[in-house]
Amino acid sequence: METIEELIARLKQRQSAAAEAKAPSTFTGPLQDQESMPTLTDEIKEFIVKGLACFDTPSQVVDAVKVTFGIEVSRQQVYVYSLTCSQPPSPRWRELYAATRQAYLREVAEIGIAQKAVRLAMLDRMAQHAMAHNRTNQAAEFLEQAAKECGGIYENRRPIVLQLPMPEPTVTQPSALPNGHAGMIEAMSLRQLPDRSGAAGT
Repeated sequence: METIEELIARLKQRQSAAAEAKAPSTFTGPLQDQESMPTLTDEIKEFIVKGLACFDTPSQVVDAVKVTFGIEVSRQQVYVYSLTCSQPPSPRWRELYAATRQAYLREVAEIGIAQKAVRLAMLDRMAQHAMAHNRTNQAAEFLEQAAKECGGIYENRRPIVLQLPMPEPTVTQPSALPNGHAGMIEAMSLRQLPDRSGAAGT
């Protein structure tokens, strides 16, 4: 028969074994089945920065790096070269990012369809063509699209907050009383009445 001390010791062993089973495994080094991340050359880094500056997502850049250079990189490796990262890259890559973004936007501005006037002209031609072929539903869709273009629904506009001056408080005039008493009341309010505090004692 077990003594109380032996029973307590056995229960403690079970508790420690259960705690070890529940505790998450900790790793002091890289996982066995995880390959080390490849070292990126300056050429690959430049490719990544330019891709991000041209509005490619990290996933798209990962695919482009694999196709162009034949190596697999992670999204985390790509994202560290984005200016939106919590720890932005070195000034060299930030300058390349800014220059590439500016050049990209300039090229996009030269594309005709990026201009509202060109899009409206195309929608006008498509609506007229649809009406000529009795496709009223399609023509209505083109007209709705044109209305959205005219309304600026696709433009990134910031709301303008107007600060209007507060009106000055108006002085209320005494209401008109019969028999011309309004002027008497106004004159009495402006005249200082005598001090009658000692009148009761005299």
